[in-house]
Amino acid sequence: MAEEKKPKIDLKSRLKKDAPTPAPGPVGAPAAVASQPAAGPPPGVSGPGLPVPPGVPVGSPAIDPSNPLAAVVAPRPMSVSVPAQAQRIEVDETAVHQAAAGARKTGFILAFVALLLGAGVGFVGGQAKETGDGNKQAKNDAKELKTAVDGSKTKIEDMAAKLEAGAKQLTAKEGRAFPKDLASQLGAINVDFDGTKLAGRRFAGFPTDTSGQLFDYVTNVSALNTHKTAIKNLLTKLEKPITDQITASSSGQHSIQYVVLLGGTSAKDSGGNYTANIAQLNPPISFTGDSPTMPNDIKANFAGQNVGVTKYKGGAINEPSAIYVTPGSYDAVCPSETKSAIAQLAIKLGDLITEIRGEPKTDENEAYRKPGLLEQADTLSKGLEKVGNK
Repeated sequence: MAEEKKPKIDLKSRLKKDAPTPAPGPVGAPAAVASQPAAGPPPGVSGPGLPVPPGVPVGSPAIDPSNPLAAVVAPRPMSVSVPAQAQRIEVDETAVHQAAAGARKTGFILAFVALLLGAGVGFVGGQAKETGDGNKQAKNDAKELKTAVDGSKTKIEDMAAKLEAGAKQLTAKEGRAFPKDLASQLGAINVDFDGTKLAGRRFAGFPTDTSGQLFDYVTNVSALNTHKTAIKNLLTKLEKPITDQITASSSGQHSIQYVVLLGGTSAKDSGGNYTANIAQLNPPISFTGDSPTMPNDIKANFAGQNVGVTKYKGGAINEPSAIYVTPGSYDAVCPSETKSAIAQLAIKLGDLITEIRGEPKTDENEAYRKPGLLEQADTLSKGLEKVGNK
């Protein structure tokens, strides 16, 4: 009986099927290279625990290198131990990048905070320096302004004194005279404290009330100069007529300008009441002393018509006649232009003096009394002195 043929065993497929799957190594790790060949399986075992099939010799088989099994069953030399291979530890780069980004962000924040702190210190330092320089300038400005205020106050006091002297001359009962030098004296006084004094000043260190007083003072000084100029012009205009009148009055010379017309058709009204009319003499009658010499025939202008009447000598007033009006009584009731000018000038001088000196203090006007310019200057000077001495 012929020998039965043994079935071929496909060891290659079987080995691939039964071979254990190697444990995955580290990602990206290089292939392990042993310094010595790995030890082969023990006799009678092919691979890890795999029995040798019948017909396959044990040991080192002589297999043709071209045989597909050569790579599988090639003998491996025994090795007592395999040195540990250096392993590269792979770290999740995403986490690294995130950590690096976080570190950079933190660094940026810290750097930014440091920059802000440095800038803040520089700003505060610069602001402190600017504030210090500003306070120093404010002190210097306050001292300079105080000097200017004190100088203006001296001029205003001088003006007040000259105004008071002029008013006294003009209104004196004895020895009345026109203050002929007052116009030139006022023109020579220039109270130099206008808005240019405040230009470029540092008011940061000034109290609110001192700043307000300073601006009010500028305004009030400007008003004073305007009023002073108006009075100066008025003095120049009225100098001659007032001087002539005062000269005539002081010499005892008087002028009769008006008479009272009596009698005639206008002696009585429709009710039978006696009446009189005032007419202007044409020309006026001048006299010296206490009593004038009146002419017998008096010529006057009445209602636009020239009339002639006789001097009244007494008796009935049925016939037309005239009696003169004393100059003093008429001026008291109807002052002449010159008389009115004297009174007007005296009032103007008094108003300007009050503007400088202020109203007299009383219990009644204490609440609403406006201080004079000299008082304002004194208060402002003390306030500026406090700022300058801080």
